[in-house]
Amino acid sequence: MRYGIPLLGNRIAPRCTIAEAILLITIRRNKVSSQNVLPVESHNWEEILRMFVTAQVDTLVCGGISRSAKEAVLANRVAVIDNVAGTVEELVLALQKGTLRVGYGLQDLGGSVSAEVEKKDTSDDNGLLSHGRDTKEGRMKNKAGVPSGFDCLACRDRVCLRGEACEFKTPRRRTPENGTEHQMMESAMDISCERDRTLCRLSELIYFCLGMKYKRIGVAFCIDLLEPTEILVAVLRRFFEVYPVCCKIGGIRVNDPFMNEQTNIKTGIPSEILCNPVGQAAVMNKIGVDLNVIVGLCMGADCVFTRHSQAPVTTLFVKDRSLANNPIGALYSEYYLKEAYTASVGWV
Repeated sequence: MRYGIPLLGNRIAPRCTIAEAILLITIRRNKVSSQNVLPVESHNWEEILRMFVTAQVDTLVCGGISRSAKEAVLANRVAVIDNVAGTVEELVLALQKGTLRVGYGLQDLGGSVSAEVEKKDTSDDNGLLSHGRDTKEGRMKNKAGVPSGFDCLACRDRVCLRGEACEFKTPRRRTPENGTEHQMMESAMDISCERDRTLCRLSELIYFCLGMKYKRIGVAFCIDLLEPTEILVAVLRRFFEVYPVCCKIGGIRVNDPFMNEQTNIKTGIPSEILCNPVGQAAVMNKIGVDLNVIVGLCMGADCVFTRHSQAPVTTLFVKDRSLANNPIGALYSEYYLKEAYTASVGWV
């Protein structure tokens, strides 16, 4: 049986039209008898289909595929196993075992911390995972020439909105690592200038990571958002290696009589287990992720996590217990604005 697998890096491509290469592999008697890789010169679907037919592929193993494209493949007498995710090694092993099926890899593949990370004892005397101590280096400092009370909202001219250069000069820094920040901004502009459609934030995250050629994505999530995290990770695993790390990692307890009586109703997790953003960051740092995605970390915990993360950090979902995780809604609510205005009353 000859299989054709579109690849993006070392993983199956989520769509054939963004594949970098096609892996052709022949399985006989549960063993690989031959395999080779063909580079994809064109991202046109008709050309890619012609590659499968010319290579005499019996079965196409792919990620997502449209109904019309699937019908075109079947019309050429090529079987289809779609909605598949995973690395080349995982897929080849599944082919040898005869366990590859529709939907493989989206729910049953693990994303847990590697055994190497789990085995190492990196805790300090307080039970926290070891981390870089707070230093003055790396903190943002006021630059000379920035006036006190600087406020772009108070600017009356706003030449920037007319496409003209602002008179206030700011430094343009680029990291020494081959212009990483410049590459990030290029990817960001590619997304924001998308004219054919308006992308949701989740799609923007995926497009950005693909543009940056990231492979390992960390998801630092709050236990209160367990269900959306599971859905998110299943989506991201179509494209990347994903490492979700819970805010309660390390199981650090607090001696507080009030908290000891509380239990999270949704998850059943005792509240006396402290959130450990330092530990989350330490695990991500050891794994060596390319980007960390924050999902619902508490106010303040997200700041600590960001400070200790070695990889860039972006926030995808923000937890808001009152507004169904939509904090911007407070700005358009008289009730919540009044609550915010009176927040200092009784505050010690």
